[in-house]
Amino acid sequence: MTPGQAPGGCISGEPSLAHANLQHWLEFFCSSAVTEASLGVIQPLTAEEACGFLGCMVVETGEPELEDLDVIEAGSGAGRGAMQYTGVRRTAYDAARSQAISEGIDPNSNDWQEQYFAEEYAGLHDPPEGSLIGWTRVFEDRPHGMDPAEAAAYWTGSAAVAEGYFRPGTPHTELRQAEALRIWELLQSGELVLPPGGG
Repeated sequence: MTPGQAPGGCISGEPSLAHANLQHWLEFFCSSAVTEASLGVIQPLTAEEACGFLGCMVVETGEPELEDLDVIEAGSGAGRGAMQYTGVRRTAYDAARSQAISEGIDPNSNDWQEQYFAEEYAGLHDPPEGSLIGWTRVFEDRPHGMDPAEAAAYWTGSAAVAEGYFRPGTPHTELRQAEALRIWELLQSGELVLPPGGG
């Protein structure tokens, strides 16, 4: 590692304001913030894992800079939010979103979307019927040493094989991997930076 580089070969310094939302999520995923928000369930992601996850979020939302997070899926209208929650997950998301609005909280904000994501995985929004997503243990059981493209494929999974976090009907894995690698390049170039101790 050369002077001025962070773990994973990332250049330390100031992130680009052009990528403020990506930076916000990178800091959340690669620090203790994700662990605290999930009540200890999700351990911080590596830079590669985080880039893979962010690549998936970009494809899910259609937002290269994650500027609009409380989005409704184009076409069917089934999914909503940064993770495109569907079915019973959408019902729980909509209830939490309504509660946030009634409290004057913007559900489109990074902070609210991050908190909801972590709480949902930790089971805080589970209906009486059972776990919405935490039952998958996709964060606890993730393989070590994934590169960004491998991480994007892992987080994606598919509905057909009941694997992954996002589990889409049509995975579009190549698109997710391309976005993961784009974000990884932003990290390598110093336009995105890891939080202190992240990586």
